[in-house]
Amino acid sequence: MAEEKKKSAWGYVGVWAVLAVLTVLTWVLGTKLKLGPMGLPVALLIAVAKTVLVAMFFMHLVEQPGARRVVFPVSVLFLALLMGGTLIDAMTRIRMARPDGIEDELEPKRPASTRTEPPGSPNRWMGN
Repeated sequence: MAEEKKKSAWGYVGVWAVLAVLTVLTWVLGTKLKLGPMGLPVALLIAVAKTVLVAMFFMHLVEQPGARRVVFPVSVLFLALLMGGTLIDAMTRIRMARPDGIEDELEPKRPASTRTEPPGSPNRWMGN
């Protein structure tokens, strides 16, 4: 017969308090301190920390034996690799499509005859 551990609710309250502090920290960093270009990486780092706390304590991964603990970090690693590869690909394509020194819009210039009229204008056809 498996022995049940008696768990206290204070652990959950502590984790909740840490999550609340991290949420307030994210808000303060985003609205009051204005970190500039470092704001997004710091906010993402805080979000990752909150995700790990939720997964470990509220999803009970901290209590799971061996292989089940490994599934979550390996999944996060593969997700990061997929997202990183996609971002690198997108950054490369934008740089190739817009060489340095060109400030024009990337949208193609269309002749006036092919432009659609705004909704409600008298020149707009049905179905346009």
